[in-house]
Amino acid sequence: MAIYDFKKSHFDTLQDYIQSGAKKDLTEEELSYLDVLYLLNSLRRKYGKENAIAFIQRPPYDIPYQQARVMYEESINLFYSDDNIDKQAYRNMLFEELMAAAKVIMATSEGSKDLEVYGDLVAKAYKIKGLDQPEPPRVPEALYKKPLKVYSLNPGHIKLPKVDRNALAERIDNMEVEEKEKSRLRQEGMVTDIDFIELYDDQEEKTQFEA
Repeated sequence: MAIYDFKKSHFDTLQDYIQSGAKKDLTEEELSYLDVLYLLNSLRRKYGKENAIAFIQRPPYDIPYQQARVMYEESINLFYSDDNIDKQAYRNMLFEELMAAAKVIMATSEGSKDLEVYGDLVAKAYKIKGLDQPEPPRVPEALYKKPLKVYSLNPGHIKLPKVDRNALAERIDNMEVEEKEKSRLRQEGMVTDIDFIELYDDQEEKTQFEA
Protein backbone atom coordinates (compact mmCIF):
# COMPACT_ATOMS: atom_id res chain seq x y z
CA MET A 1 0.00 0.00 0.00
CA ALA A 2 1.27 3.46 -0.85
CA ILE A 3 2.44 5.81 1.88
CA TYR A 4 0.71 9.19 1.86
CA ASP A 5 1.78 12.49 3.44
CA PHE A 6 -1.32 12.53 5.69
CA LYS A 7 -1.75 16.28 5.48
CA LYS A 8 -5.51 15.75 5.34
CA SER A 9 -7.26 14.13 8.30
CA HIS A 10 -9.70 11.30 7.51
CA PHE A 11 -10.89 10.92 11.09
CA ASP A 12 -14.56 11.81 10.46
CA THR A 13 -14.77 9.41 7.50
CA LEU A 14 -13.18 6.60 9.49
CA GLN A 15 -15.46 7.22 12.44
CA ASP A 16 -18.52 6.98 10.19
CA TYR A 17 -17.02 3.87 8.61
CA ILE A 18 -16.63 2.07 11.93
CA GLN A 19 -19.98 3.20 13.38
CA SER A 20 -21.82 2.05 10.24
CA GLY A 21 -20.33 -1.43 10.54
CA ALA A 22 -17.94 -0.97 7.62
CA LYS A 23 -20.77 -0.87 5.10
CA LYS A 24 -18.99 1.38 2.62
CA ASP A 25 -15.66 1.24 0.81
CA LEU A 26 -12.66 3.33 1.81
CA THR A 27 -10.13 4.83 -0.56
CA GLU A 28 -6.53 3.64 -0.50
CA GLU A 29 -5.51 6.84 1.30
CA GLU A 30 -8.25 6.42 3.93
CA LEU A 31 -7.22 2.80 4.50
CA SER A 32 -3.59 3.87 4.90
CA TYR A 33 -4.67 6.53 7.40
CA LEU A 34 -6.62 3.91 9.34
CA ASP A 35 -3.57 1.64 9.40
CA VAL A 36 -1.46 4.38 10.96
CA LEU A 37 -4.09 5.13 13.63
CA TYR A 38 -4.28 1.44 14.44
CA LEU A 39 -0.47 1.29 14.60
CA LEU A 40 -0.40 4.26 16.96
CA ASN A 41 -2.90 2.58 19.24
CA SER A 42 -0.84 -0.63 19.35
CA LEU A 43 2.46 1.21 19.91
CA ARG A 44 0.96 3.34 22.68
CA ARG A 45 -0.18 0.26 24.56
CA LYS A 46 3.27 -1.36 24.34
CA TYR A 47 5.71 1.55 24.41
CA GLY A 48 3.80 4.63 25.57
CA LYS A 49 2.60 7.86 24.03
CA GLU A 50 5.88 9.59 23.15
CA ASN A 51 7.46 6.49 21.59
CA ALA A 52 4.35 5.94 19.48
CA ILE A 53 4.42 9.52 18.21
CA ALA A 54 8.16 9.36 17.54
CA PHE A 55 7.82 6.14 15.54
CA ILE A 56 5.53 7.61 12.86
CA GLN A 57 7.83 10.61 12.50
CA ARG A 58 10.45 8.27 11.01
CA PRO A 59 10.44 6.59 7.57
CA PRO A 60 8.44 5.28 5.85
CA TYR A 61 5.81 7.62 7.32
CA ASP A 62 7.80 10.84 7.96
CA ILE A 63 4.80 12.52 9.58
CA PRO A 64 5.59 15.96 11.11
CA TYR A 65 5.46 16.12 14.90
CA GLN A 66 2.36 18.32 15.11
CA GLN A 67 0.40 16.11 12.73
CA ALA A 68 1.66 13.02 14.54
CA ARG A 69 0.23 14.34 17.81
CA VAL A 70 -3.12 15.04 16.13
CA MET A 71 -3.22 11.51 14.73
CA TYR A 72 -2.30 10.10 18.13
CA GLU A 73 -5.31 11.84 19.70
CA GLU A 74 -7.49 10.68 16.80
CA SER A 75 -6.40 7.08 17.39
CA ILE A 76 -7.59 7.27 20.99
CA ASN A 77 -10.94 8.80 20.07
CA LEU A 78 -11.46 6.36 17.21
CA PHE A 79 -10.83 3.17 19.16
CA TYR A 80 -12.10 4.18 22.58
CA SER A 81 -14.90 6.62 21.91
CA ASP A 82 -18.39 6.10 23.26
CA ASP A 83 -21.06 8.28 21.64
CA ASN A 84 -18.24 10.66 20.59
CA ILE A 85 -17.58 11.70 24.18
CA ASP A 86 -13.84 12.38 24.43
CA LYS A 87 -13.63 12.04 28.21
CA GLN A 88 -15.29 8.65 28.03
CA ALA A 89 -12.77 7.62 25.38
CA TYR A 90 -9.93 8.35 27.78
CA ARG A 91 -11.72 6.55 30.60
CA ASN A 92 -12.09 3.44 28.46
CA MET A 93 -8.43 3.59 27.45
CA LEU A 94 -7.16 4.01 31.01
CA PHE A 95 -9.47 1.30 32.33
CA GLU A 96 -8.11 -1.14 29.76
CA GLU A 97 -4.49 -0.25 30.55
CA LEU A 98 -4.94 -0.52 34.31
CA MET A 99 -6.72 -3.88 34.05
CA ALA A 100 -3.98 -5.16 31.73
CA ALA A 101 -1.34 -4.07 34.25
CA ALA A 102 -3.28 -5.70 37.08
CA LYS A 103 -3.38 -9.00 35.19
CA VAL A 104 0.40 -8.90 34.77
CA ILE A 105 0.89 -8.28 38.50
CA MET A 106 -1.45 -11.15 39.38
CA ALA A 107 0.29 -13.52 36.97
CA THR A 108 3.75 -12.70 38.38
CA SER A 109 2.77 -12.17 42.00
CA GLU A 110 5.32 -13.31 44.57
CA GLY A 111 3.69 -12.17 47.76
CA SER A 112 1.25 -9.95 49.63
CA LYS A 113 2.85 -6.70 48.41
CA ASP A 114 2.19 -7.65 44.79
CA LEU A 115 -1.41 -8.48 45.68
CA GLU A 116 -1.77 -5.05 47.27
CA VAL A 117 -0.54 -3.45 44.05
CA TYR A 118 -3.01 -5.61 42.11
CA GLY A 119 -5.90 -4.52 44.33
CA ASP A 120 -4.90 -0.88 44.03
CA LEU A 121 -4.79 -1.08 40.22
CA VAL A 122 -8.20 -2.75 40.05
CA ALA A 123 -9.71 -0.17 42.41
CA LYS A 124 -8.33 2.68 40.28
CA ALA A 125 -9.61 1.02 37.10
CA TYR A 126 -13.09 0.63 38.53
CA LYS A 127 -13.12 4.24 39.70
CA ILE A 128 -12.02 5.56 36.30
CA LYS A 129 -14.74 3.50 34.61
CA GLY A 130 -17.31 4.73 37.12
CA LEU A 131 -18.06 1.25 38.40
CA ASP A 132 -17.76 2.49 41.99
CA GLN A 133 -20.80 4.71 41.50
CA PRO A 134 -24.27 3.48 42.51
CA GLU A 135 -26.52 2.25 39.74
CA PRO A 136 -29.28 4.68 38.77
CA PRO A 137 -32.64 3.61 40.20
CA ARG A 138 -34.56 1.30 37.93
CA VAL A 139 -38.01 2.33 36.82
CA PRO A 140 -40.52 -0.24 38.09
CA GLU A 141 -41.60 -2.55 35.32
CA ALA A 142 -45.23 -1.93 36.22
CA LEU A 143 -44.96 1.63 34.89
CA TYR A 144 -44.34 0.28 31.39
CA LYS A 145 -47.35 -2.00 31.46
CA LYS A 146 -50.82 -0.95 30.44
CA PRO A 147 -52.90 -0.58 33.62
CA LEU A 148 -55.61 -3.15 34.20
CA LYS A 149 -58.98 -1.49 34.65
CA VAL A 150 -62.07 -3.21 36.00
CA TYR A 151 -65.42 -1.50 35.65
CA SER A 152 -68.34 -2.36 37.90
CA LEU A 153 -71.76 -0.93 38.55
CA ASN A 154 -71.88 -2.60 41.94
CA PRO A 155 -70.58 -0.21 44.67
CA GLY A 156 -70.10 -3.17 46.98
CA HIS A 157 -67.11 -4.27 44.86
CA ILE A 158 -65.16 -1.29 46.19
CA LYS A 159 -66.67 -1.48 49.67
CA LEU A 160 -69.11 1.39 49.24
CA PRO A 161 -72.58 1.28 50.79
CA LYS A 162 -75.44 0.13 48.59
CA VAL A 163 -77.64 2.82 47.07
CA ASP A 164 -81.33 3.06 47.93
CA ARG A 165 -82.71 2.78 44.40
CA ASN A 166 -86.21 3.96 45.41
CA ALA A 167 -84.84 7.12 47.01
CA LEU A 168 -82.63 7.70 43.99
CA ALA A 169 -85.56 7.24 41.61
CA GLU A 170 -87.63 9.70 43.59
CA ARG A 171 -84.83 12.24 43.56
CA ILE A 172 -84.39 11.90 39.78
CA ASP A 173 -88.12 12.30 39.22
CA ASN A 174 -88.06 15.58 41.15
CA MET A 175 -85.21 17.03 39.10
CA GLU A 176 -86.06 19.87 36.73
CA VAL A 177 -84.51 18.37 33.62
CA GLU A 178 -85.86 16.90 30.40
CA GLU A 179 -87.36 13.42 30.50
CA LYS A 180 -84.60 12.14 28.22
CA GLU A 181 -81.99 13.25 30.76
CA LYS A 182 -83.96 11.64 33.58
CA SER A 183 -84.05 8.39 31.62
CA ARG A 184 -80.30 8.46 31.24
CA LEU A 185 -79.80 9.14 34.96
CA ARG A 186 -82.14 6.26 35.90
CA GLN A 187 -80.09 3.90 33.74
CA GLU A 188 -76.76 5.10 35.09
CA GLY A 189 -78.11 4.81 38.64
CA MET A 190 -79.36 1.28 37.86
CA VAL A 191 -82.89 2.31 38.75
CA THR A 192 -83.95 0.94 35.36
CA ASP A 193 -82.23 -1.45 32.94
CA ILE A 194 -79.59 0.06 30.71
CA ASP A 195 -80.66 0.62 27.11
CA PHE A 196 -77.31 0.27 25.33
CA ILE A 197 -78.77 1.22 21.95
CA GLU A 198 -80.10 4.45 23.39
CA LEU A 199 -76.76 5.20 25.04
CA TYR A 200 -74.95 4.52 21.75
CA ASP A 201 -77.29 6.83 19.83
CA ASP A 202 -76.85 9.57 22.42
CA GLN A 203 -73.07 9.29 22.25
CA GLU A 204 -73.07 9.33 18.45
CA GLU A 205 -75.31 12.38 18.42
CA LYS A 206 -73.04 14.12 20.94
CA THR A 207 -69.93 13.31 18.86
CA GLN A 208 -71.50 14.71 15.68
CA PHE A 209 -72.53 17.86 17.55
CA GLU A 210 -69.01 18.43 18.92
CA ALA A 211 -67.48 17.89 15.45
